Amino acid sequence: MLPALYLLLTLAFAGVLLLLLWRPGEARGMVVWGLAALLPLLAAVAGALAGQARAARVLAGYDAQPGVVTIMNGGASRTLILDPRDAACVERAVRLHTRSELIAGGERVPLVGDTRVTGDLPPQAVVEALGIRGALNCPNLRALKAEGS
Repeated sequence: MLPALYLLLTLAFAGVLLLLLWRPGEARGMVVWGLAALLPLLAAVAGALAGQARAARVLAGYDAQPGVVTIMNGGASRTLILDPRDAACVERAVRLHTRSELIAGGERVPLVGDTRVTGDLPPQAVVEALGIRGALNCPNLRALKAEGS
């Protein structure tokens, strides 16, 4: 509802600006400048609110539960039970090929280029929605230095 309201407001301001530009001399320069400066801000707010609403819809149907995952690095594999937050962090790190390590149960499990993860990871849409909502923090995931550093 709110994103649609901001979109309508943006379109109304654009219409007023076009009307003023159609008939030069009807408005002062500062009014035209102010309307032109306000349009990108209103469009950005409308887009952000739409993204928040879409993320809320995705998360409404998601039931966060701990999951069992198997992390395979080369020939070594580890089976871990991850809480939903750590599972989301692992999904994002593996999908984005981020060199990192997971600290789980006192173990340090590397997540590098050849890492394969199988098991109960949340869907990509859920992880992205958590990031949009600001609910995806990863205290058990540490970034590793790039190779050759």
